[in-house]
Amino acid sequence: MKGWYLVTCRPRQEERAATNLLNQGIEVFYPKLTTEKLIKGRRTVKQSALFPSYLFICLESQNGNFSAVKNTRGVIGFVTYGARYQVVPDCLIEQLKCERIESAESTIPKAGDTVSVNNNAFNNVSAIYKEPDGDMRSILLINLLNQKIEVSVDNKDIKQ
Repeated sequence: MKGWYLVTCRPRQEERAATNLLNQGIEVFYPKLTTEKLIKGRRTVKQSALFPSYLFICLESQNGNFSAVKNTRGVIGFVTYGARYQVVPDCLIEQLKCERIESAESTIPKAGDTVSVNNNAFNNVSAIYKEPDGDMRSILLINLLNQKIEVSVDNKDIKQ
């Protein structure tokens, strides 16, 4: 009977451990979190581990090659509860696989969000975010003389 087990990895080596385990024919689940941020005015999308330093692996409970897993590069060992390896319920793994994980820390506004512009031309002016204009700029709607005017602004000048 197969079961899911929790494995600890060396810091920032989850990807390496997952690749090495997959090369050995061991089923690995490595949930990732996708975040979108503004770094130096440029939009970047970054994937990071949802559970840093942890992987889920599927092994036979009786005939599984547990020693091969412990000796894999990037792996520290199994999470144990007393003398027994910690078994993760199948329903938890299925739930993690089915759910789409959204970033709670997205620093990039979405269309329709109210933002503040802080640059030489528009200091502390309220605007509505419309869409990105390349990697470094965004198009905003600013209310001037009772009309919505489209303005392209550097991303670093936009505050939420």
